[in-house]
Amino acid sequence: MIRKTRKFASTASFWLACVGAFAQPAWPNGFESPSGNIVCYLDVFSDTPYDQKALHCLIFLADWDMPPDYGDNDPTCDLDRTRIVILPPEAPASARWVCHGDVFWPYPQGALSYGSEWSLPTFTCSVAQDGVRCRNEAGQGFHLRRSALVLE
Repeated sequence: MIRKTRKFASTASFWLACVGAFAQPAWPNGFESPSGNIVCYLDVFSDTPYDQKALHCLIFLADWDMPPDYGDNDPTCDLDRTRIVILPPEAPASARWVCHGDVFWPYPQGALSYGSEWSLPTFTCSVAQDGVRCRNEAGQGFHLRRSALVLE
C-alpha cells in the first residue's frame, strides 16, 4: 500500500510539473487599494477592442463632493450610487456618479500594497498612502484619494 501511495504521489507531481510548465499567468484586469476603498479595473465586459478599453476606478468613501446629477442620465436612481473615475487610453479622465446594483465590477480584485505599481500596455497606476495615481499612454490621468480627486 505504501508503494501505491508513492507511485500516485510521483505521478501527480509529474502531471503538476507538466501543467505548470505550460500554464500562462492570468492577466490581471484590476486591483484594489490596501484599504479596499478604491477599486480599479479594466472594462473587460464592453465590446470595445482591448487596446481601446477604459480604466474605471471606484471610490466608496470620499470626503469631496461631485455634481448632484448621476452622470448616467438616470435622475431617479433608486439603487446604489458610487463615484467613478473613467480614464480612456488616450483621452483625459472624467469623474461622475454611477447608478448600480449590488455588484457590477469584476470583484474581487487583488489588493496591492502601498508602494506597488500595476500596469497594462495602456495604463500605469501606483498605490501610495496618499492615494492611487493612474496615467494612460498619452500621459493624462488622475490622483484619487479619500480627501480629493485631482484630474491631471
